[in-house]
Amino acid sequence: MTHLRAVGTLARNFAPPSLAEMAELVGLVHDLGKATPFFQQRLNNPQFADPAANHAYIGALFGAWVAQQRGFDALAVFLAVARHHGPLRTPAALLPDPDDIDPPDFLTVDRQGLRRVLRALCRQIPEVAKSWPSLCEKLALPDPTPFLQGEIWDILRELCEEAWRLKVHALPTLHDPQARRRYWEINILFSALIDADKKLAAQYQNPERVRLPRDLVVRYLATTSSRASPLQGQRRVLFETVARQVSLRPLPELFPALLTLTAPTGAGKTLAVLHAALTIRARVEEECGWSPRIIYALPYINLIEQTASVVRNVLVTGGFDPDDVLIEHHHLAPLVRRGASHTAAQAANQDQFEEDLDVDEALLLAESWDAEIVLTTFVQVFHTLVGYQNRSLKKLHTLVSGSILILDEVQALDAHYWPLLRALLADLPEWNVTVILMTATQPRLVESGAALELVDPPLTDYPSRVVLQPIAPQTIPELAEAIAGIRDRSQLIVVNSIRVSLELYRALERYSFPYLYYLSTNITPRDRRRRLAEIQKLLLAREPVVLVSTQVVEAGIDVDFQVGWREWGPLESLLQVAGRINRNAEQSLAFLRVIPLQEGQGERVYGRILLEAARSHLPEAMSDLELIQRLDCYFQTIEQRISQAHAEALLKAVASLDYDRPNVDCRKLGASVPLSCFRLIEELPALSIVVEQDDHATTAIKKVLNALALEHPHERRLAVREAFHELEYYTITPLLQRAVGNLPPPLLHGREDLRLITCEQLESFYDEKTGFKWDLNQFV
Repeated sequence: MTHLRAVGTLARNFAPPSLAEMAELVGLVHDLGKATPFFQQRLNNPQFADPAANHAYIGALFGAWVAQQRGFDALAVFLAVARHHGPLRTPAALLPDPDDIDPPDFLTVDRQGLRRVLRALCRQIPEVAKSWPSLCEKLALPDPTPFLQGEIWDILRELCEEAWRLKVHALPTLHDPQARRRYWEINILFSALIDADKKLAAQYQNPERVRLPRDLVVRYLATTSSRASPLQGQRRVLFETVARQVSLRPLPELFPALLTLTAPTGAGKTLAVLHAALTIRARVEEECGWSPRIIYALPYINLIEQTASVVRNVLVTGGFDPDDVLIEHHHLAPLVRRGASHTAAQAANQDQFEEDLDVDEALLLAESWDAEIVLTTFVQVFHTLVGYQNRSLKKLHTLVSGSILILDEVQALDAHYWPLLRALLADLPEWNVTVILMTATQPRLVESGAALELVDPPLTDYPSRVVLQPIAPQTIPELAEAIAGIRDRSQLIVVNSIRVSLELYRALERYSFPYLYYLSTNITPRDRRRRLAEIQKLLLAREPVVLVSTQVVEAGIDVDFQVGWREWGPLESLLQVAGRINRNAEQSLAFLRVIPLQEGQGERVYGRILLEAARSHLPEAMSDLELIQRLDCYFQTIEQRISQAHAEALLKAVASLDYDRPNVDCRKLGASVPLSCFRLIEELPALSIVVEQDDHATTAIKKVLNALALEHPHERRLAVREAFHELEYYTITPLLQRAVGNLPPPLLHGREDLRLITCEQLESFYDEKTGFKWDLNQFV
């Protein structure tokens, strides 16, 4: 009872005011079903697979019954409680057809797992009747006697009828925010419950909030001296323009709101947007009395590394310990796995109706965003917004309890999903969120006139720095020869696949360049960081660096080359590479040559539509500023040509609460897909490989192994989190189909998806210049 009260109180605190009472209710009832001898047997014997030991379903039905009496959304309460140990499911997957409610045998229910759960209710009812009346009185819940004496079947039938209506009725108002509001309410309710439950069970304490002065970035800029550049004046104008907007505009125009920050690459957007977020946050503190969190999301992990360095420097200059106010959270999987003690029968049963995760594991699977500033990836953000998984939704309430969400380099978002993402981003201000979309090439993610541009007036007299010049098709040897022909210049070459990048790098090695480098996700974050720092230092010294890279260098990387080469890709990608050429405008004009490589795989990487649209809008040489002027037309062309059927189907799933269904094959569902089919990045099976490159890696590996051996769950959770954070620096994540020909041994017994290259094995598995060794014929 103490746990129920505490979860109810904490869930109420986590939820927005409009959902506070419902959140408290789900907290109070979520574990009531444990008051049976069946559940006690499971505690004593984890092998005990009786469906009557599942506690969530009967508690969910009781919660729905109470919700109905109080005028709340009964289905929302049912879903949140029924699935609080697993992912959300489509209501019809959890409930029988209305005509099949025939206790005690439920003979017409054709789903075996559901039939077992329903039959178990009849055995659970007399048991909970012994304790629930007293418990409910102490928890200020209604007397459960009418529910247990028959009204349980009435509420079950009503829930079934509603689930049936959601399943079979067409929903014509997919683009109406009200059609999506129930989805948000259920997900937020679920988030508040599961986060409160797990934190209390793990004795987790939320850190104290920290006040951050609005002038942190100003203080930082006052202590730094940047290299003289023709763009310094433009960067100062950008910063002052954004600062003026966020200082002088009425707060309701800035929070909650949709904002954009659009400026060319190299204009100083990162510091400008951080200052904007800190200023808006300070104004909310002053005028409303509370502090929104700043959630800064980027498309790639390597960009988080660079942005984290900037943010940490700003915090340190302001006198703050970054570890007290900043966390980095992205997709690399934790090292704790579910115990192997469950029987197959338990696993099959729990898959649909009660997926009991260890608290320690669940916290590791999804860290809460309990920090003043969170640096994360688009995958983390959008799989929280388009959510059904327990580990993703756990942090949703933190986002909607008041935050400033910065989406940096939004041009990287897949155009196929624009209708879905546009709708969900437009909803966020209703949940106390300010969204700032930041890029040099703003895609169509907000309706015209729906967002306030922070760079207003736009930068004038910004110099044209690069001419993008389409050239004739070439082979890799021909391109290598052309690069060697201007070996006295620094050159950046970006291609579309790891295979082509490695072939080109090896072709260039024959020319004995003084400074030849390689970057891709094929090398560890440790090597990428060191290599990039070395490249930046050489470029400042104006050495003729030649860098072969994949798209990892396109966004957010601060380098300045004299000449560029880019395999054909989407226009926004070409412009991002152009932003790394003559970045500081020290040349009157530089060239980025756009190449159709005969060995290239552009269509396989980007699809035919994006490449055709790019070629049609860049038919001949033009400057970067001229091409930027064509972007609106280009994005419009893409949206007209590209299939939006999947995004529309997912919008329908949002409106109909179609979270996930049993045995879903997302490739065969056509226009009817559940939210579980959403993948911001289509990923093939991958595995993590730890590379023991130095003594720090050896120490990190030992820390992980020692942490996993700790007996106390809370100590183990903290130790594993700290140890794994250090290990990420040495981890690569290749696709399984690429790595299968040269797999190193597992790091942990029984973990085939986590491998280790020991220091003694480096020669066999890892090249210090190009990274993980595998068969080139398996590359994309």
